[in-house]
Amino acid sequence: MKISVLVISLLLLTSCNGSYQSLVSKKTEQAPLSHQSDHPLQDLVEYPIISDVVDMKEMDWDITKDNLYKRVILFKKNGEIKYKSIYIKKTNRLKLVKLDEGLLYNEIIQ
Repeated sequence: MKISVLVISLLLLTSCNGSYQSLVSKKTEQAPLSHQSDHPLQDLVEYPIISDVVDMKEMDWDITKDNLYKRVILFKKNGEIKYKSIYIKKTNRLKLVKLDEGLLYNEIIQ
């Protein structure tokens, strides 16, 4: 009796594990940005404000976090991080930080 319960439990656990992994991988996949615009970040809500402050032509960028709650973008020049953008999606708040000077922008955007 104990062996049959153990075998059934193991079968249930292994069958559920595969579907759980597929759910996790679907959740963590990121939607690709549209490349129809002039700049790949141009489709983002915060782009107009960031582009006013950051010279986008001279900077490399890396989206380090983009989930349901916030998006964090690092802007680098010659491999050195110069700016950090934090967009809080629920409140539409954008924070833009120049790493050697401090906070440049902290407002709710529309």
